[in-house]
Amino acid sequence: MAKKKKKTNKTNKPKKKTKKIELSSLLNRVYTNAVNLETKCKHRCECCKVAMPQLNYCEAVQILKDLWEKNTDNPKAKIDMICKSIEYFFKSDFDKFDMETLIKPCMLLDKNGMCKVYTNRPLSCRMYGLWPEKDYKERVDKFEDAYKDKLKREELPLNTQCPHVKRVDGSVPITTELIETLYKELNDIDDKIGKFTELQMEHKENYRTLHDWILFFFFGEQWLTELTNFLLSAGRDEIEDLLVQVKKQVENAFKDNVPDLKFGD
Repeated sequence: MAKKKKKTNKTNKPKKKTKKIELSSLLNRVYTNAVNLETKCKHRCECCKVAMPQLNYCEAVQILKDLWEKNTDNPKAKIDMICKSIEYFFKSDFDKFDMETLIKPCMLLDKNGMCKVYTNRPLSCRMYGLWPEKDYKERVDKFEDAYKDKLKREELPLNTQCPHVKRVDGSVPITTELIETLYKELNDIDDKIGKFTELQMEHKENYRTLHDWILFFFFGEQWLTELTNFLLSAGRDEIEDLLVQVKKQVENAFKDNVPDLKFGD
């Protein structure tokens, strides 16, 4: 007759501690595990002098947390970033602001024109110069179509990739499928730490420019929605008047203490 197994009291077993994985580690896995994206970039920052990067929610959280911590005792640096973000957000209509709508130098460049967050730079920055030519052409095609009858292709910012970006290790080719995998991994992180619905993820609301993310974290989605409705209906003079007022309010309200950004993670 087989012996009965003794019942173990599972409640007495010590619970295993789950090790918290830092967000920076999760992002680094995306940037390094599947392919080596390291380049011999000459740091001319021609791309950065033209446009703010688009990035996933998780990337924005990592970058802005670091920046806010580094500038704990420097409220002016934070206020300048918020005000510049407001300015970029306000100037979004090409018919009203012409090239000011498209030329928006990255606010993450230091006084020497170098990136302040280079080790944490988002995937969109890492990929510039490395996209398969066919894919990059299709991206520019869409941009050209959006501004047809307004700008020629050669007038569009970043209409070609930087020729000075060369890979250190090209043993693994960068394909469309690989790029899609990298962005999917970022979306998966967003899904875990953000509060996005399936529909929002489908509409890529977890992927925005850095200046939009700053305003999202600082003022919230409702404020952005209401402001967008105003910007669509207002004329240039009205927008510029409100821009001055809002920037003054921010500067006066937070000159001594800038509240923390609301990441919600």
